[in-house]
Amino acid sequence: MAGMADQMADERDFNQRNIDEFRANGGKVGGQFEGFPLLLLTSTGAKSGQPRVNPVAYFDIDDRIYIVGSSAGRDRDPAWAFNIRAHPEASVEIGTAPAKPVTARELPREERDRVYAVVAERAPGFADYESRTDRVIPVFELVTAT
Repeated sequence: MAGMADQMADERDFNQRNIDEFRANGGKVGGQFEGFPLLLLTSTGAKSGQPRVNPVAYFDIDDRIYIVGSSAGRDRDPAWAFNIRAHPEASVEIGTAPAKPVTARELPREERDRVYAVVAERAPGFADYESRTDRVIPVFELVTAT
């Protein structure tokens, strides 16, 4: 199990570096996220109840914000997906804008398939992720209070 714990620690370090870079550079992050629209999602841990911040790629489609639980094609949804299913109230930081509250809504299959097709067209890596796993990669709309 040490390998799994090391992997989780590495992922936390990686996330923290990206979070710090995002906040220091007005929402811009380099490396594998270079040129990618990224937001910081603060969710509530499904089990811990603690705030969790994750850098997540997002897609603005028809003036709606979508995030995709691709987990780079791994066979398990990312932890943030479990968190927002348990606690849909979250907050997002986009660019230099202050954090704003959102409610995450997981898309039903038909709507998900339509949105995922646009995602895969804009970011072909997501088509690759989908081909690597048997699970249906979830898509969530982040709805801001009006």
